[in-house]
Parts: sequence; C-alpha cells; structure tokens
Amino acid sequence: MIEGIFGIIDKMRIEVFTKKEYTEPPEKTIFVQLNPEKYTIKQNVAFCEGQAMGTTGSDLKFNKIEGEEVNFEFLFDSSGVVPKGKVVDGKAPEMDLASAIGETMKPAVVNPFGEVETVEKEVEEFKKLLMSYNSETHQTPYLRLLWGGYTLDCRVKSMDIEYSLFRKDGRPIRAKVKCGFKGTINYKLMVAKENKNSPDLTHQRTVKMNDKLALLSEDIYQDNNYYIDVAKNNKLLSFRQLQQGDKINFPPIK
Repeated sequence: MIEGIFGIIDKMRIEVFTKKEYTEPPEKTIFVQLNPEKYTIKQNVAFCEGQAMGTTGSDLKFNKIEGEEVNFEFLFDSSGVVPKGKVVDGKAPEMDLASAIGETMKPAVVNPFGEVETVEKEVEEFKKLLMSYNSETHQTPYLRLLWGGYTLDCRVKSMDIEYSLFRKDGRPIRAKVKCGFKGTINYKLMVAKENKNSPDLTHQRTVKMNDKLALLSEDIYQDNNYYIDVAKNNKLLSFRQLQQGDKINFPPIK
C-alpha cells in the first residue's frame, strides 16, 4: 500500500561477477536509471544439414540448443528530471522502505542557470562494468539480470549506444544503450541437467524377442541408415537374424 502511494518501483538490477560459477557474491550491483519498457527473448536450435547430391531436400539432424538471448534497451538521462541510477559494491541489500521513500520524495535537480551534465561518464562506466576485459581471467564479466520474476545468468554479446538531446557544445545529455545478452551455464550444472543419452556415446542393448537391428539402430541414432555399420562393428554374420540375449554395441557416430 505504501509502495503504491509513493510510487516506489523495484528497479532492474544487474549483478557483475568475475567467475563463471556465480558462487561468490557479485563484485558490483547496477541499478538501472529507468526500467526498460520491454525486452525480447530469442532461442535457437542448431541443426546439421546433410543433403545428398541430386536431392531436393536436406535431412536436419539435431546439433545443439543454443543459449538464450535477450535484448534490453536502457535509458540514461542527465537532465535532472529523472533520478540517477546507482552502482553499489557487492550484492545489493533488501530494499529499505524508509530510504526508498526518501529517494522518491526528493525533488528533481535541474539547474536553469548552469550547464546540464553530460551522460558520457555514466554510459562509459556502464560499458566498463558489463564488457571490460579482465587481464587475470582473460574474460569479460559474467552477469546476472534480475527484474521481477525474470533471472538470467549471461554475458554481453553486443552493445549499441545512441546519443540524443545535446548541449550547446554538442555533448549529449541523453543516451539509449541497446544491449544483447547471451545466456551461459556452468558446465557441471549443464551435464547434470541434460543427463545425456546421446548417439555420440557408445550404447549397448540386449536383444529381445523379435528385435530387428534396423529398428534398434533407428531408435538409437534416429536414423535407419546405420544398421549395416552396427552389424560390421559387432561382427554379425547376418543382421536379419539376431539371437535373443545377445549384447549389441552401437558405436558413436563419427
């Protein structure tokens, strides 16, 4: 109720990490100046396209699911009409209602007699925090986006900066920063989540009654063209007649 009366808004946060495990507290936490009006999410599935000579179509084979990509547009304004964003060390504490109300009640700081500050410094600091090269880790920062119920561990893939509203000397007082983020995940966590049962690994099956090698191969590889190779690999005299109880190895696809 109080939040609604005073117009207190939960600002989007970007936590900045130096290590990919995300286990240590963040080095910095960025509170954006204004929450984005929208964001777009893109997800891609990559395929290996195989097409035989003389054919009119291609056989799409699954390769990988690429990391989630999300695009945000951030606004920076130094006119004094909009309260500035802020950067704090470490992980941001829970919102202090009293201080939040105090910030909300502060009047806008606009100096009609002096030059308005430029946004170049704020934009440069934002850029440095999100995509500066670390000479020790040889990596750009690892980030965690937090806004409402949306969370993404990611890294910056692209950044476009558009300046507008200029002072008399040509320096900007407003900027739009369009950022593309690509999701990342710790390798151990990825393996645990996927629990791979992959055709790139060797599988073994015990032959049951009425099992056919061609059907078993299609079940493993999602392709019925490998059963002859499987027969050769297992030194079978005939791929048409399998003995119940036999162990058949299905080698990885090369």
